[in-house]
Amino acid sequence: MKKKLIFSAALVLSLGLAACEEDKAKEEPKTEETQQSVSAEAIDIDMTIANDKSIPLEKRIAKIATDLFGTTTIDGSDRNITVESMGHIYYLKMMNDDAATKKNALDYAQRNTVELLKVLKDVEDLSNIQINWQAYFNNTNPGSAMTVLFKEKDFDKIDKANFKTSDLKEMATYYHAT
Repeated sequence: MKKKLIFSAALVLSLGLAACEEDKAKEEPKTEETQQSVSAEAIDIDMTIANDKSIPLEKRIAKIATDLFGTTTIDGSDRNITVESMGHIYYLKMMNDDAATKKNALDYAQRNTVELLKVLKDVEDLSNIQINWQAYFNNTNPGSAMTVLFKEKDFDKIDKANFKTSDLKEMATYYHAT
């Protein structure tokens, strides 16, 4: 009897909270800010800045990564976005969001690499980039979750409307996942 009473109370409370949230949602008009948080596709990258050659390419790549993924991971850690260049290759390294398993870390890295490459494809003076996602795998030092190298010929293969995570291995000059 006591279990039924507790379950009933929890059910009534849940339904009451859901109704309150529904009423609140009806009252609050959707603003541009709330609409952007609903869909990741709503992130707007200023390609004028991304293609402004008066700004070093390293800074433009870092800004794009920051605009897409933020400066902190889901758990509040610093994303540590760094971009370096050696000759005509740019090296982007950043922290992956905390994942409970290596599979989750890889899934996250692949999805976000696809989103990043869709934007980087339109950076006019970028020809070669290596993207390295770092993650903590149950230890204190980060390790590589995934690394891809895309060269100019690889960018030409990207069809932004149909580019999927399963395409990364086939399109990249180099692909390695932990």
